[in-house]
Amino acid sequence: MYNPAHPGKLIQEYLNGLKEEGTAISLTQLASHIGITRTTLSRIVNGHQALTADIALRLNEALGVSPELLLKMQVARDIWDNQQKPRPPIALMVAHA
Repeated sequence: MYNPAHPGKLIQEYLNGLKEEGTAISLTQLASHIGITRTTLSRIVNGHQALTADIALRLNEALGVSPELLLKMQVARDIWDNQQKPRPPIALMVAHA
């Protein structure tokens, strides 16, 4: 598996696209609008914090970004991150047909 993008990257690209179109929204404005702290939003956008389902839904309501897409990106990232950590081997308990 590859190193999948964090959903924060998509959020940042979306905000950059709005800025290019003449509708600049700062992280502070967006965080205030969706009822979270700027620090939380900044940590998500910079890939230092996982995106929750609640925040994905808030971003959907504020920006129209698909919460399903954001959460699929987060799951892919979580799986990849955890695959990078050493874990003890686990033997398969059942054989698949």
